Amino acid sequence: MAEVPEVEIITRDLRQAVIGRRIADLEVLAPAAVRFPSPDDFVTALRGRRIVDARRRAKFILLGLDDGQTLAVHFMLWGELSLRPEGAERPSETLVILTLEDGEALFLTDTLGYARVAVGPTAELCARLKLEELGPEVLDTAFTPEVLARRLGRRRSPLKTVLLNQRIIAGLGNRDADESLWRAGLDPRRLATSLSRDEVSRLHQAMRTVLEEGLALRGTQRDLFGVKGKAKHRRNVFERTGAPCPSCTTPITHERVGGRNTHWCPRCQPEEGTATGPTQGVLW
Repeated sequence: MAEVPEVEIITRDLRQAVIGRRIADLEVLAPAAVRFPSPDDFVTALRGRRIVDARRRAKFILLGLDDGQTLAVHFMLWGELSLRPEGAERPSETLVILTLEDGEALFLTDTLGYARVAVGPTAELCARLKLEELGPEVLDTAFTPEVLARRLGRRRSPLKTVLLNQRIIAGLGNRDADESLWRAGLDPRRLATSLSRDEVSRLHQAMRTVLEEGLALRGTQRDLFGVKGKAKHRRNVFERTGAPCPSCTTPITHERVGGRNTHWCPRCQPEEGTATGPTQGVLW
């Protein structure tokens, strides 16, 4: 599942492998994968352009081009981007191919076909994708417990729902939200306004730890060069309904919170909020 660690790893790989290289040609195999402009205009806009920058905003990969445009890539759930030799066999799930100078190509693939790309002048693209409306990044050094407290303040919604609201906090996905709440010992159904200062601090540290350990293990998917990350998709609680909690052996429970599948340990994450988090076990 492509969440922040997976997207950040690919972004870092792109900085290493494609900055300064020109897009010699490209092919759109699945027109629906192009969010805007039209597929033909997408090809025209990118052909001959040089990639000058690679950065991430939430779960978007943003590739800056030498003419002031930006190419945005979003993996959705299971999209992947790989760098392969030009002319390599095309997997059946290939959506877009960007052929680079010097004999390599970027393949955007997705078994579900949901991954999307878009290109346009940077300011226009950011506006259309509403990137400026996104909340702060968890991995940003400016994201402190005080910032988190302000973002959660006056939010009379369940914690899980608030954490997944991209306008409040950018990029935290379903998996990493569940794991962060488990690490912090917080019931995902509690109202965001109910957290004490200590609980906010624990949650802040848990969110950072979950994402940083995901990065250290290079995510759960394959990186740009085809190497599989070492992080596990099913970690301590996520999608482990009925399995024993790694900390206390209580069966993991499951419920839909705000329309999203949510997993937690009833003992380590009590509804009344008296626990301090798991006492043992690891994230992966």
